[in-house]
Amino acid sequence: MNFLNRLKYARDLYLSTIFVVGTIIIIAFLSTQHFVRYDLTEGQQYAIADVSKNVMQGLDDIVTVQVYFSQKLPPNLLTTRLYVEDVLDELSSYANGNLQVRFLNPDQEEVAQEALQLGIPMIRMNILEKDKYEVKNGFLGIAISYAGDFEIIPVVQDTVNLEYDFVASIKKLVAKEQRTVGFLTGHEEYSITSLSSGNSFSQYGTVLAALKRNYDVVEVSLDEEDALASVDTLIVAGPKEAFVKWEKQALDHYIITGGNVIFLIEPIHVNDAFEASPIETNLEDLIAHYGVDIQSHFVLDDSNETASFAQGYINFVVDYPFWVKTLKENFNAENPIMSKVDSVVLPWASPLELKGGKVEALAKTTEEAWVQTAPFDLDPNIEATEDTERNQEVVAALIEGPFKSYYQKRPKLPGKKKKEGRLVVIGNARFMSDRALNQFKQNLGFFLNAVDYLTLDESLIGIRSKSANDRPLMELSDNERQVVKWAGTFLVPILIVLYGIVRATLRRRKKNLIR
Repeated sequence: MNFLNRLKYARDLYLSTIFVVGTIIIIAFLSTQHFVRYDLTEGQQYAIADVSKNVMQGLDDIVTVQVYFSQKLPPNLLTTRLYVEDVLDELSSYANGNLQVRFLNPDQEEVAQEALQLGIPMIRMNILEKDKYEVKNGFLGIAISYAGDFEIIPVVQDTVNLEYDFVASIKKLVAKEQRTVGFLTGHEEYSITSLSSGNSFSQYGTVLAALKRNYDVVEVSLDEEDALASVDTLIVAGPKEAFVKWEKQALDHYIITGGNVIFLIEPIHVNDAFEASPIETNLEDLIAHYGVDIQSHFVLDDSNETASFAQGYINFVVDYPFWVKTLKENFNAENPIMSKVDSVVLPWASPLELKGGKVEALAKTTEEAWVQTAPFDLDPNIEATEDTERNQEVVAALIEGPFKSYYQKRPKLPGKKKKEGRLVVIGNARFMSDRALNQFKQNLGFFLNAVDYLTLDESLIGIRSKSANDRPLMELSDNERQVVKWAGTFLVPILIVLYGIVRATLRRRKKNLIR
């Protein structure tokens, strides 16, 4: 290579280096100003939802976020901190400077006291230090403030619903009018406050905590004048005493003037001893007038969850057809309430009959479901007989207003005309109890979707439902199970043997060709 060629080569190498370095610098600069993220997961679990972006862009004043995370965290929570930082950083990029995020160190005494005063609790964590685990106190909370008001996320236990909790808290802070969800009382309904009920399924404490993030939650008694006037959505959760006429008239007036109601009605009560007895609520005819007839029997299904039973000193777990598991393929995917729900488990539910009007099924059983009428047998080993009639049953329904009064000559009751109301009807209330939610956490998302759909709007539903809750295995027949079993046992070894035979044959042929 002569001198000119070497000079040309050096010049080209120099210019190429400058071009590459310059390109890297430009890309690095642009990445600080803009970012692009591609989320290939189903449901876009790690991408910021459009509604979150819209809420951030719509902020008209400063929202301050104070993150109280201890510096020393267990290994399993280090990724949580990183995720919180990433989410808040991305959300702030859409807020046009109106979202200010501060990470504070609660290991300092003054900061810890500030966190406690805001309602962020101190929790105990196992910290790895000096090659051993030590139990230390720490903080994992977030405080969000706007115009002097605060919303608290006490403990960030996981990242599944962080975006929803955060955006919902901001929407609650900036909302000009706070919405109210009321739980009807006075008929032995499931309670959001009392923990002294004789039935261990009868508390709604988990539901209360979840609803309070977005709504004012109150108990409502029809004995009080204008009790329903300030309630946006009323929840009638498993009443066990009959409604008298004037109470039904009050509910009827609330509904026809635009009130929203979630009816969780159990025509058959099951106590802790697994004894079934019919309940006369006197509401069935009212609900049937609006378009849904609640059947006074149980629905059972081959698609079900397991239940634990005790026999003497022995506990055993069996598939229990009375605990119906409704699956995604049997949901009304076009309705926002169900569009991203994977499954719902309804213990001892009653089927619904749709009677016309603006009524649509939200959830159905499989086509292998059947019903049991009185006298009821809740035996854990119950199975359908060969002559059992199988049908797909509706277990949750939505009715859209406007509604006509059930009473031809109804009395004039206080209340003003509002928007056209909506009703959700489910022949079960137990599925939202604390004990049921402890086992079937996916039920909560379905219920909160229904409350949001009736009370607010459909936007937050998409955030809450991004993460997958349940991925049930495909139901297989006995023959199909055997095929899968033996294929899993022998298929891979057979393929390896076949590969070896083919490889040896090819090598032998190659040697013969060389000769």
